[in-house]
Amino acid sequence: MSFKDDYQAKIKSLAEAAAQIQSNERIMSNPVAAMPISLITAITKRYKEYENVTLYSAFVIHPFDFFTNPEVAEKIRYHSFFMGPLERQLVSYGTFSVDPVNFSNLNLLIEQRIKPTTFVTTVSEMDEEGYFNYGPMGVTIGEVSSKVAQKVIIQVNKNVPKVNGTHNKIHIDDVDIIVEQDEQLLEIPETPSSNIDKKIAECIVPHVKDGSTIQIGFGGLANAVSYGLDSKKDLAVHTEMITESMVYLTEKGVITGPIRGGFAMGTRKLYDFSGDNDQISIEPLHLVNDPSRIAQIDNFVSVNGCLMADLTGQVVSEGAGTRFISSVGGANDFVRGATKSKGGQSFICLASTNKNEKTGEVTSNIMMSFPPATPVTVPRADVQYIVTEHGIADMFNRSIEDRVEQMISIADPEFRDELRTQAITAGFIRK
Repeated sequence: MSFKDDYQAKIKSLAEAAAQIQSNERIMSNPVAAMPISLITAITKRYKEYENVTLYSAFVIHPFDFFTNPEVAEKIRYHSFFMGPLERQLVSYGTFSVDPVNFSNLNLLIEQRIKPTTFVTTVSEMDEEGYFNYGPMGVTIGEVSSKVAQKVIIQVNKNVPKVNGTHNKIHIDDVDIIVEQDEQLLEIPETPSSNIDKKIAECIVPHVKDGSTIQIGFGGLANAVSYGLDSKKDLAVHTEMITESMVYLTEKGVITGPIRGGFAMGTRKLYDFSGDNDQISIEPLHLVNDPSRIAQIDNFVSVNGCLMADLTGQVVSEGAGTRFISSVGGANDFVRGATKSKGGQSFICLASTNKNEKTGEVTSNIMMSFPPATPVTVPRADVQYIVTEHGIADMFNRSIEDRVEQMISIADPEFRDELRTQAITAGFIRK
């Protein structure tokens, strides 16, 4: 049987494909632009037939009924290994769960904990050798999910660009069901940078040497740092997320080295830039985020944001108290990898204060202690540099007393005396 004949034999309608899902299934879906929206919608419509179906993915940007309808959520329980803006808005509904995991361990999460019965994803059209390409988002967890799952259902979408990299394809022999449904890839607009973001970026940019390899996270702060590198030379990229700013820096001739990432997430321009580009290699996240691999890259610069930090340098990126705001992601992976790199630097950034939009109250994001139940994302012993708009605190391998003094120096001036008094009372520093 030819590849084309095999293809035709495996085609089903969306309804027929959705009918293959049974109660007690564990469905793994590729995230964001690799999520097969039409297929998952068709599965969701059959919720009354299910008991104990679980769907695992991340950064969902389509408002499926299992988010907003408790009746559907009772039948289809969603788990997120990384929360995006939509999940952040809907987490208070209590209709889904959050799975904390370092991205370098995603393969172990899938193989040892989730053990999916079905894997669903969008893919490009099939090539002459019988391969479908996962595209700019699907390489993330594509190969490990397809190997573990008992059933693989793909949604072929002509709008998925083919990307270069490793483990970036799936062969028709490894596919059980094919549905054909074209969709525009879901896009994530750039987050604008605030004036504070730009001040923090101004602290970091002078420390980035020409010829460095960079990893920069998501959001307004990350964009401020990225675009601020436009006067640098011969940069390379090794990052979980390839961003719009990296397109800009490449077109300007700043990034001349290889761009290695776990996924590209943004606009159609970024997706097209990532497709069939010899400069770019998209690889599974557990490989890209492997700290031992990162450590082998000289002059590695990692820049990530956080929500809060305490006076000893513990870093919070996931939420406050029992309230989830974000997720673990690659924070630990890149902090540990960068600090082991020859000439490496790890910067964790935050605004020094937070203003409550309802009450107008201003509080310090640097504090003596966190609200009860707040998860520590990056242990203080791993942290190298913490940055606010007031400067850089050098925390690596310092004593508690030194750490406290460093953190007070980058806190908002209005809170420094209060923090110092708290530190003296706690016995962290002397009067």
